Amino acid sequence: MTHANRTEIQIKQVFFQMQRFGSINRYEAAAIGVCALPARMQDLECIGLRYRYRDENNVADEHGISHQRIRRYFIDWEKMTPEAVKIFAGWGDDNDKK
Repeated sequence: MTHANRTEIQIKQVFFQMQRFGSINRYEAAAIGVCALPARMQDLECIGLRYRYRDENNVADEHGISHQRIRRYFIDWEKMTPEAVKIFAGWGDDNDKK
């Protein structure tokens, strides 16, 4: 029996959050147990995910404190190779079985 390491789990959590809700920022990531969102985005990019982002202002954290220049990430399916699309589409199949 093999177990996924914590980084692999976080990578998939970030992907599923973006797929489900269209985007993710650092506070949404923290709420699902991912503290290093930029690092997880780089991990996703290394395996083929292409993304875009925008910086937002007046984003409230879990305590209601407003922050500036908080990066929100979006999946950019159009910029991904067909091979990468196939990889990530397969992840959705895995998620449906759980």
